[in-house]
Amino acid sequence: MEEAVIVDARALREDALSGGERAARAFGLLWSSYYRRLSAYAASFRGLPRGEREDAVAEALVSAFSRLESYDPGRPLSSWVYAIAHNRFADEARRVRRFSSVEVEAAAGPREGEGPLDGGHAEEIVARLSDAELEEACAAAIAELPEADRRVAALSFLEGLDSAEVGRVLGMAPGTVRWRIHRIRARVAGRVGGRP
Repeated sequence: MEEAVIVDARALREDALSGGERAARAFGLLWSSYYRRLSAYAASFRGLPRGEREDAVAEALVSAFSRLESYDPGRPLSSWVYAIAHNRFADEARRVRRFSSVEVEAAAGPREGEGPLDGGHAEEIVARLSDAELEEACAAAIAELPEADRRVAALSFLEGLDSAEVGRVLGMAPGTVRWRIHRIRARVAGRVGGRP
């Protein structure tokens, strides 16, 4: 995973509001800090085609930049940016579904027999897998989760947002986020443990 650039949110906001060259640099910093991360998050919206995703990410970043005046620098910048992007991606996915003649693949549900691993079996499986194999197996298992769970996984595992921040982005109570994370971990462990 690519390491996130640490952005001084207060300075970013001040530079954006100052206009001119400082604002242009602030926009470049916002773009370079979040474009790839938001692109990965946009992929969790199954109904959003790749070309539409790129446009939606760009529009989300432009929207976030134009709304920096309303941003409270006392709150985490990442969860604020992700909330704006989440709303943009959800709106675009709904628009695409409404106007597209292509059927969107239904979210994969749990397969029969999948579940948490028992005893020490998980550790045995993980010990046999290389880091790359384990990462690939986990990514494949997460890709099969329902959309809402993929979003929780992306924000929690990839972005490192805590349950309160994930909850703010997705409109869920922190307890619900923690419950989903527990369930996601169990499903991924079951899926990875079920590999041949």
